[in-house]
Amino acid sequence: MSFSRSRRRFAGLVAVAALAVSGLTACGTETAETTSEQSTSTTQAAALTFTDITGRNISLPAAPERILLGEGRSVFATGILDKSNPLDKVVGIGTDLKDNVPDYMAQLEQTNPEVKDLPEVGGFMKGDVTVENLLSLKPDIILLSLDEYQASEKTGLIDSMEKAGLTYAVTDFRAKPLENTTRSMEIFGTVFGKEKEAAAFNKDWQETVDLVKGRSAKLKDEDKPTAFVWRAAGLSDCCQTWNDSNISQLVNVAGGKNIGDAVIEGESGAMTPEKVISDNPDEIFATGGEWSAKRNKEGNPVGYAALGYRISDEDAQVSVNNLPKGQKGFDTLSAVKGGQLHGLWHQFYNSPFNYLALLQIAAWLHPEDYSDIDVPAEWMKAQEKYSPVSGEGVFFSTSTPAGE
Repeated sequence: MSFSRSRRRFAGLVAVAALAVSGLTACGTETAETTSEQSTSTTQAAALTFTDITGRNISLPAAPERILLGEGRSVFATGILDKSNPLDKVVGIGTDLKDNVPDYMAQLEQTNPEVKDLPEVGGFMKGDVTVENLLSLKPDIILLSLDEYQASEKTGLIDSMEKAGLTYAVTDFRAKPLENTTRSMEIFGTVFGKEKEAAAFNKDWQETVDLVKGRSAKLKDEDKPTAFVWRAAGLSDCCQTWNDSNISQLVNVAGGKNIGDAVIEGESGAMTPEKVISDNPDEIFATGGEWSAKRNKEGNPVGYAALGYRISDEDAQVSVNNLPKGQKGFDTLSAVKGGQLHGLWHQFYNSPFNYLALLQIAAWLHPEDYSDIDVPAEWMKAQEKYSPVSGEGVFFSTSTPAGE
């Protein structure tokens, strides 16, 4: 009897133990499965996918920590996202910032001295970038401008980058600024993990563009002045311009008629001085910069519209007044005689701040419609809000009418 009770007690203990083991096993399985699901969920959350300007689908296993700026002037965009630390996560940069915007570079070296130690990869447009150099910086992603991408396709560099396993994405502030600026800022926001900052800038950008479009929509065709965009005036042989792209696109949207549209077949090209004189545009917009170090073919200093971060009011005025003297026959143009020759900072052509160029062009074309807006003041507000460097300098100028 006693033995039977012991056997029953023992059997019960075995059963309880079995249930306990079973429960532990099940719990362990659930924990493992939960951990696995959480791990998968975390991996999926960390993965980054987006579409670039060319329509390419970009996929990264995680948010990038090492970003290479093929276009050095992309710092205009990264500064908008983080004005105190525009070089965060940047491991390399193109040489175009130092070569083409020395005034901005000098300012940036003061506010963010680490830029002086940032590795330079060369210029994608110049064709001196090597895959080996890119690989040495171990970028998670390379950001290219549209023209860099197109130029690198022709040279075979893109093919070499893809074979080497380098991931890249394409943005555009230059070719079609009104179509691609906000999308490009979204891409920068996604890559740098600054989506909210990109959205805030895009809101400001869109409000200004919509304002100009709204006012231009009320204009009759005969009320739209003809205009010539003189690209990098004095820096190269006359007369480089654009066909309804870049700055010329801004002219058309601001309520003007870009004369280059009827002459230039591609995105950009040249009009002869004779053609410009023959067309005799109502307004001329000459792009300029801080180009004191530039030289012509003979090694002499070039004449140009002095504009930028280190330019004084006096230098800007003298240079825009002297600009027509460097081109035979331009002193006969109505725009020159009437003080309708304007200087515009060249880098607006490759910057998210292009909306301010649009606003100023509209004000030049239709001053009576924009008497309520002080564009230089708007520039200073934007720089205070969105730039790592001070906006002091001259970025817009207008020639003095003949005889004054």
